[in-house]
Parts: sequence; structure tokens; C-alpha cells
Amino acid sequence: MSNTFWTGLGAIGGTLAFFGVVWQAYLTQRALKVSQLMTADAIRSRLDSQAPDVTLELSTPPWEPLAWTNMGMPCNTWPAGKTWHFPAEQEGSNRLVLQQILVLKNLSDRRVQARFDGDLVVVSENRPTAAGVLLLEPGATSPDVYLQRDFTIKELSENFEARQADQELPHQVRGTVTVEDDRDNGSTDRWDLVLTGCPIEPVPDREGLWRLAPWHITEGSGLRTLDYSLLPPRQRIHWISRARRVQLPAPAGE
Repeated sequence: MSNTFWTGLGAIGGTLAFFGVVWQAYLTQRALKVSQLMTADAIRSRLDSQAPDVTLELSTPPWEPLAWTNMGMPCNTWPAGKTWHFPAEQEGSNRLVLQQILVLKNLSDRRVQARFDGDLVVVSENRPTAAGVLLLEPGATSPDVYLQRDFTIKELSENFEARQADQELPHQVRGTVTVEDDRDNGSTDRWDLVLTGCPIEPVPDREGLWRLAPWHITEGSGLRTLDYSLLPPRQRIHWISRARRVQLPAPAGE
């Protein structure tokens, strides 16, 4: 009985020692993780304090929507009371332009590079051309950049039907603005832009006839039918080394 007791006690002691080692390893790993997170937060705070101060603002979309023209820009509004018939005017030149004007301001003391992707254009000799890349000197403001795309009446009717069905609108104007300076250990700011809506609706009791959304007694002009942002949210990437494409991990929970 005595030998069995001491053997059992030794086994229990060995098990407790094993779990003690495991627990100590867990505590060490946890402390290391906390230390790494604190270091990453410190680096992130430093990079935020050194990041160029660049702001992006979008104008309110014009209402009424503009009429697409093969002559380029500027676009003009449709005549008041304009309606469209289906199926005769589903395609062709019956296109509406959804548009916002974008302005970037470089409020920092560093030169930055801005890159525009997607449905972002500038006007050159009354023609829309891809906005591409531009340099903004300290204190400079960008020329007008247009978040712009034209849609057929058929496409906009599909947006209306999608909204009626409480679905995502299939036809959207999308663009991305990316701003960065020339530092290897720096940051990159990005804005994702979306403009959409259903500015046309069926004419009541007139099958196959569509019109611009009219003034509403409580909701105001047809601008209410558009989905847009004037101050889109910014996303920031922090770089340990831009040249080697090494990013600082995002904070936990993002």
C-alpha cells in the first residue's frame, strides 16, 4: 500500500510539473504578444503623426442627372419633363450621367503622389480622360476630378427594380484614390468611392414609360434617390518597408 501511494503521488507531482511548464510557456508567449502589440501600436502612432495631411471631399451630385453626349464634356441636363419609352429607348444615346466632383488638398509640408483608378476622369479639351497620377505640392489643391459614369435607361431601371426588391443596386460608379509620399517607412491613404442610385421611375398608369424621379412632398428633389458620400472614409496602410512591400499588421479587430 505504501509503495502504491508514493508511486501515485509521484505521478501526480509529475503531471502538475508538466502543467506548470505549459502554463509558464503560455504566460511567456502572452507577454511576448503583448510586447509586440505595444511595439506595433507605438510604430503606428509615430507613422500617423508623420503622415501627410491630405483631405478628400466630394461635391453633391447635380440634380437633375446629366445627359450623356458623344461631344464630351460638359454634360447638360435633360429637358424638363423628359420621359423614356420601353423597349424602344432601352439603349442607344439615351444615357444618364451620374457625377460628383472630387477635390484633394495637400495640407502638409511634403509633396505627395495621388493615383486615381476606376471611374475617375479629368477634363482635357472638353473630353473626359482617365485621371491617372498627379503630384500635389505642399499646400496645393488638385484640379477637379470627376467620379463619373454614364448608364443606359435600361440599366437605371434595373437599379430601380433592385431597390424595390431590397437588393444591392447592380450599376454603380466606382473609383479609388490612393495617396502616399516617398518615404519607405511611411503610410498610404486610400479612399473607395461609390455613387449609385435609381434616378428614374415608372410613370404611374403608363406601362413602359419612365421618367426622372420627381419632387416629393416630404423627401424633396429626386436627389434623394441617389446613394453617395461627401466625406468617404479613409483607409490607412502603415509600411515597415514600402520597397520590400512589408506592412505593419493592422490593429486587432480590424
